[in-house]
Amino acid sequence: MTNSAKPSYFDHNGFLMPLGFPSHNFSDALTYQPDKNDLFVATYPKCGTTLTQHIIYTMLNDGVPIQPHEKLDKMFPHLEEVGSDYIAKSAVVKGKQRLIKTHLPYDMTPISDDAKYIYVARNPKDCVVSFFHHTRGFPEHYNFGDGDFNVYHDLFLEGKVDFGDYFKTLRSWLDRKDDSNVLFITYESIRADKRKVLMTIANFIGGGMEEKLIANDEALITKVLFHSGLEEMKKNPLRWCSERTVEHTPFIRSGKVGGYNELLTKEQRMRLDDMMRSQFSQEELDFLGLEYYSSK
Repeated sequence: MTNSAKPSYFDHNGFLMPLGFPSHNFSDALTYQPDKNDLFVATYPKCGTTLTQHIIYTMLNDGVPIQPHEKLDKMFPHLEEVGSDYIAKSAVVKGKQRLIKTHLPYDMTPISDDAKYIYVARNPKDCVVSFFHHTRGFPEHYNFGDGDFNVYHDLFLEGKVDFGDYFKTLRSWLDRKDDSNVLFITYESIRADKRKVLMTIANFIGGGMEEKLIANDEALITKVLFHSGLEEMKKNPLRWCSERTVEHTPFIRSGKVGGYNELLTKEQRMRLDDMMRSQFSQEELDFLGLEYYSSK
């Protein structure tokens, strides 16, 4: 018998959030006034957020990654979870940058011409599969520990999951990709050529970071590439998240591009592809890549 239960969320005026995220912090986050040294990593959930955060932190921290006793969310706090005051007073600043994570669409994100924003996109098919595993893996936030993928897929397609509609969020940031203070990259490009993306990020951050990466026989970029590798990031997983129960998949899973066939049916793949084609021009789809609108 199919389990038709849906995940539980906190409904904040129509914007769904995980249970346990303080509602006053969410409201407060929307009022945050960005500073000229703020560096945001913005993503829809499960689109390469942790990987990109870890790359940037390690880059700015002279090649030293998050340590086993440390927490990424302390070094690179999540705006909607902790609120404006925490960011302004407590966020760790590395290399003159205050590091901030957000899953908000552009129109809800605190924006300043002086701050910098790195948006990371991921194709919707891999995203929905990863987000499903994530949602099942945190029953305290979703009450969905034995949830059914077919139920989740339909909710995702309808934009009825936490942090809103994947397609609208992608649209909101894609429309800003040519802004001087926005760097739009894809998870697929990171996996295809991480070194190239690291150089692009370093150039965007500025302050001589690009030169620093390749100085001394490329010592820094070599360290960042190593510590951001999949096998290294699977070690000491409590750096990234709270403890998960043994019956659920680990927080860092395969990280593959195109691994969605493990769960998606042909019909589900086609529905996601059709949604992309209906929401984005062919020029935009070509910019994003084939995985975003054409299934294997």
